[in-house]
Amino acid sequence: MKVEKNSFVTIDYLISREGRDLYPQDGQPAVISFCLGWGVMPPDLEEAMLGMAEKDHKSVHLTPEQAYGEIDRNLIVEVPRTDFDPQMELRPGLVYETMDEENHPIHFIIREVHPEKVTIDFNHPLAGLELDIAFTIRQVREATPEDLQHYHGCSHCHDKSHHH
Repeated sequence: MKVEKNSFVTIDYLISREGRDLYPQDGQPAVISFCLGWGVMPPDLEEAMLGMAEKDHKSVHLTPEQAYGEIDRNLIVEVPRTDFDPQMELRPGLVYETMDEENHPIHFIIREVHPEKVTIDFNHPLAGLELDIAFTIRQVREATPEDLQHYHGCSHCHDKSHHH
C-alpha cells in the first residue's frame, strides 16, 4: 500500500542540520506512528511521504517556515526563580513540561538561569532552523476509526500549525 492522505504511517527518522545530527542525539533513528494529514508532522514533510511505500527512503530539506516556524520572541519569557521547585535542576537547554489553561501539556526550554529569574522559551526546540529529515517508511495502512478517534480527542489537531 502506498501512503495517501489519512494513512496511518510508521516511520523512522533522523533530523540533522548542516550534516550534524540534532535528533535523536545518539544518531539512531527515532520511530513515530501517526495519521497523515492531522498536523502531527510538518505539512511539507507529510507531503513528501505521499505515494511512498514500505521500505522507501527519502530525505527532505525544510526551511524554518516549512518545519517548526521562526522563533517567536513573544514565546520567550522571564519568570521568577520561585516559580520552580527549589530542588529542581535548572540548566540552559533542559526541556520541561507544564500544563496550559486547558490542561494540555506544553513544553518549554530553559534558556538562562539567574539567582532571581529564569528565562524560558515556549518555541519548538527546532524553531528557526533549516532541517534535513531522512526517513524510511516502516509501515503504512489505512487509518482505522480508532486511530482517527485519537486525533479527534485532541482539540489542537484541527489546528494545522500545532505539532506534537
